[in-house]
Amino acid sequence: MTRRNFLTWFIGTVAAVVLGVVVYPVVRFLKPPAAVSAAMGQVVNLGPISAFPEGELTSTTVADMPVIVANAGGVPTVYSAICTHLGCVVRADGAQLLCPCHNSVFSPAGEVAKGPAKLPLPTYDAKVSGKELLVGPVSFSRADYPAWYQGQFQ
Repeated sequence: MTRRNFLTWFIGTVAAVVLGVVVYPVVRFLKPPAAVSAAMGQVVNLGPISAFPEGELTSTTVADMPVIVANAGGVPTVYSAICTHLGCVVRADGAQLLCPCHNSVFSPAGEVAKGPAKLPLPTYDAKVSGKELLVGPVSFSRADYPAWYQGQFQ
């Protein structure tokens, strides 16, 4: 191999590697992972509304995320069960939601009753169709949730 051929091959190889290093992150940024794409906008059937007794808080999951269903007067509201303080899973305790990590207390409406949490629990889009409870994606419209918290839902 001549010196000229070697330099041509070497410069071409280096240029290809540099191009790959630049293009790969751009493509990854523009195309989200398949698991996230499939979960976005997904509607989950949680079963019959009768499975969620009126006036009670019921724990379940939506797309492997813990949630609490509050059925008030036949109108269900689905709250995330992830505490807005540090991300622990809250649990229903009578008519309130308790965070076992730092003792935050949330009302049945997902509002903070006792800190250290400062933000309410976000809700999921939910509706009754026929006699089935259908739940859509989580909504962060109740407060200005930090990015670390929102990232747990992707």
